[in-house]
Amino acid sequence: MASTPQTNEGILYQPDEKPSHLTSLVQGFQHSIGFIGAMTATVAIVAVSGGQSEDYLRWIFFSSLAVCGVGRILQTFRFWRFGSGYPISVSTGSAFIAVCITALSGGGPAMLATLMAVSAVTQFIFISKLSLLRRIITPTVAGTVLMLVSATVISAVLVRLTDLPEGSPVAAAPVMAGATMAILVGMRLFSPPAWQQWGPIIALGVGCAIAIAWGLYEFQSALDAPWVGIPTSPQLGFDLGFGATFWALLPGFVIVIMATTIRSISDTVAVQQIAWRRPRATDFRVVQGAHNVVALTNILAAFVGALPNAVGGANSARIILTGVAARRVGVYAGFVLIAIAILPKLTALVTAIPRPVLVAYLVFTLSLLFAQGMRIVVNDGMDGRKATVVGVSLWLAIGFQNQLIFPNLLTGTLQTLLGNGMTIGSVCVVALTALMGLTSLRRGRLNVEMNLSALPEIDRFLRDFAERSGWNDASADRLRAAGEETLLSLSNHDDAVEGAAAKRLAVNARSVDASIELEFISITEADNIEDRLAYLADEPETHDDRDISFRLLRHYASSVQHRKYHDVDIVTVRVDSVR
Repeated sequence: MASTPQTNEGILYQPDEKPSHLTSLVQGFQHSIGFIGAMTATVAIVAVSGGQSEDYLRWIFFSSLAVCGVGRILQTFRFWRFGSGYPISVSTGSAFIAVCITALSGGGPAMLATLMAVSAVTQFIFISKLSLLRRIITPTVAGTVLMLVSATVISAVLVRLTDLPEGSPVAAAPVMAGATMAILVGMRLFSPPAWQQWGPIIALGVGCAIAIAWGLYEFQSALDAPWVGIPTSPQLGFDLGFGATFWALLPGFVIVIMATTIRSISDTVAVQQIAWRRPRATDFRVVQGAHNVVALTNILAAFVGALPNAVGGANSARIILTGVAARRVGVYAGFVLIAIAILPKLTALVTAIPRPVLVAYLVFTLSLLFAQGMRIVVNDGMDGRKATVVGVSLWLAIGFQNQLIFPNLLTGTLQTLLGNGMTIGSVCVVALTALMGLTSLRRGRLNVEMNLSALPEIDRFLRDFAERSGWNDASADRLRAAGEETLLSLSNHDDAVEGAAAKRLAVNARSVDASIELEFISITEADNIEDRLAYLADEPETHDDRDISFRLLRHYASSVQHRKYHDVDIVTVRVDSVR
């Protein structure tokens, strides 16, 4: 049965609402603080380890900020197949550190630019075929990957907790981090929603004030920096030789692109679920649009000498923390990044925030992200098989990330391949999920026209499949009724019968434990059926004929999911057997 959806009471501004310009500016600045701190470390590590000059370091910091700012602005709109319509971040990903260093060392900035451009093309292809991966990129996978982001990054974040200048008071780091965390937790637990949106800026401000009192906030770099300026550009271009070095490095770039995309799909799904006061079903066209923007910014970054980007991994956690999901905030966040890129003094002030303060903020954000991942997994239904997939993937990732699993054997190439817990966990959860799908005991498939005249053929197909699955007459009747109401819902919704007559409909059936899962795959412009069922769960009975099929489907099916992609429309119905 479809359950009554919970409301997100903590949401102050939905995506389609417009907070004041001052509120949007402050929220946009908050969105950028943690990103800039992490990006500073990423850029410095890549440039220095890749053997590049200080001039190159300054340039890629500027160009990467500017490209990410443009990307954040584009995310808030939806045009053709680009954009999400949500305040989703585009950020320079630390996951690319290793491959970027290798590219710079092996062929310089031109080699890096070529690898970025080619791998961005593969990202476009991957996202365009996302519907083919619907049995692999499941809510269980999405939620597990979100938990992996937190679990595998937390150790690297915590080691910076005491990162202060030599000779600093022993109590400085604990006091600054403790005060920041106490304000974040206290405001989250006890303050009204209207105040929670200011939690991060208040907490960071208090942490910096304590640092100033101890003389640990570095003002000199800001005083020495000019007000406005653009760094000198290095020689830009592409290495079009496509030699052995390029082909040796390309697989690594593609793998990282795929891993970060799978990871960020999870967060993009979560954003849609928590950005509205009344939760909505996932629209995978939003997921595709968000990642098409990322691929577009990666091509732009290749042309201007910036570093590769990914969808930021904590968008849903930030929305939960602040209660603000307005698109306007995303626009302001983008302009803030562009402004910081051309205002060296502001860059210096932000990068001077003491590490213990930033670490406390990041730990709190990662905690919310982990909890959101658990929520997605649990809401998808936690049976024994899913629990095995989640548990094994999570703890293998943590073990390899912290070099606790056969550390003496993992050297050289093996260490490079298996030393990243995020990659190990993602591969594990995807592989086990795919294996579960391949080992389904019984499968069936039917192709018909998207037309009510196909109902007898669909009915025979479902009756025969129920018989082969050993279902009794009552269970078979329930399955056939669910199939009929699904077809009627697809055909009748939005008066789409005539428009659907020339379309094809694929019906897939498979046995899952004591249930049968049906997939109706077509191309339709109807509204999301899953949303319609959730709406009906709270509404009184009506006499609108358009609602009859939806109500009957909600009665016969134990769960209904409707996934909309740019290239296909899929309704998944699960029917339990009747004893």
